[in-house]
Amino acid sequence: MELNTEGWSKDAHLVVAVSTGVDSMSLLHSLLHDYHNTYRKLTCVHVNHGLRHQSVEEEQFLKDYCRAHHIELYVKHLDLSQIVEKGNSIQHEARQRRYDWFGEIIQKIDADALLTAHHLDDQLETIFYRLLSGRSTRSALGMSLISNYKHYRVCRPLLEVSKEDILAYQHSNTIPYFEDDSNQDTKYVRNDIRQRILPTINRNPFLDTHHLLRLKDWHDNELQLLNEYAQHFITHFVFENKDEMGYSFSREAFNTLNSNVKTIVMDQLFENLKLHFAIPQKTYDEWFQQFQNNKSQFNIDVTEKWIIQIAYDTLIIMAKSVDRENSITSITIEQPGTYRFNGYKIDINQHLPETSYPLKIRVRRHGDVFKLNGKKGHKKVSRLFIDQKIIADERERIPVVVDNSNEILAIGCLYVHERFKDLIMITDNGDE
Repeated sequence: MELNTEGWSKDAHLVVAVSTGVDSMSLLHSLLHDYHNTYRKLTCVHVNHGLRHQSVEEEQFLKDYCRAHHIELYVKHLDLSQIVEKGNSIQHEARQRRYDWFGEIIQKIDADALLTAHHLDDQLETIFYRLLSGRSTRSALGMSLISNYKHYRVCRPLLEVSKEDILAYQHSNTIPYFEDDSNQDTKYVRNDIRQRILPTINRNPFLDTHHLLRLKDWHDNELQLLNEYAQHFITHFVFENKDEMGYSFSREAFNTLNSNVKTIVMDQLFENLKLHFAIPQKTYDEWFQQFQNNKSQFNIDVTEKWIIQIAYDTLIIMAKSVDRENSITSITIEQPGTYRFNGYKIDINQHLPETSYPLKIRVRRHGDVFKLNGKKGHKKVSRLFIDQKIIADERERIPVVVDNSNEILAIGCLYVHERFKDLIMITDNGDE
């Protein structure tokens, strides 16, 4: 039985995950007897899920085996009782807890890599499962010989070895192991694929499950190209917001992307923002459809803390605004000076006619109009905001300066009445 040793060097300290099943016990035996010159030190880790009476016997068996072969062993007891009581699937949760604990041990003993006993038949099962469960469009189709889990490396030296070859190796070397009866229970999806579906396919002379491996190679190459396209878009079109709390990019440019590239772009940006969950593809598809509509401004809630704001041709991923009750809506000014209003600095010159006082600085109101400079007539403030493509949130913080007769003298950085151009100066200083 040939192991793939690409994932470690001769001076490596390896940690082997051993369940006491035929696969992991055969891997352990091979490392001890056939590949002992490929590493420096070997340590075993074992997780007792406490869900079967046999678990106690398996744990003791492995302790005795490791003691006899002078291997250091670490054992973890998982308490999954609450998950079982709720009737939830334990497989995902158990896997995450296992691998988190493996990482703790690897860090504690300063090891170089974790070895698992996943083999070729597991690979075929994984490909089949990801294809038919809809998990194939955003990640690799199967497992890799070498991958990373958080801060450590995971190696699968048996990934190109068939179950048949493992059983033959076990038989020829009389390797002791335990058979997990739950592996035969087809109520679990993966067991059903392994025990019923794949064997049925292989019994058909016109079908061969090994063609799934060719599909995986093609899929992963295509996925790599999509990732490159997505990275190109992020590099050239995506900008970090000035407060480093989000991203903005062209709505038009994003809409031209292939749907799969769009998904990868969003996945990457959300990952950068530390969103620790995946957005369902169905949700992405709904968002992408909304991005294509003719509405100039609207928001999409992502989480309780994050939104996507659509503002004309710009898509903005941003943290939700601080409670607007804290923003200023109106102040009264009796004399010249410098004033602050929602991130704007407003300088009132000392030569402003006294007849204009008291001035009021406030946010816009429904029906506000201002006199056009250099021509007859007035224009609505709301129309000015639309023409200047001011986003909705910004419209609610822009200062509008009015005199004591309620005539608008200035509107943020967008307008100053021609008689007051040297007397009122407004600059946007952000949120300082």
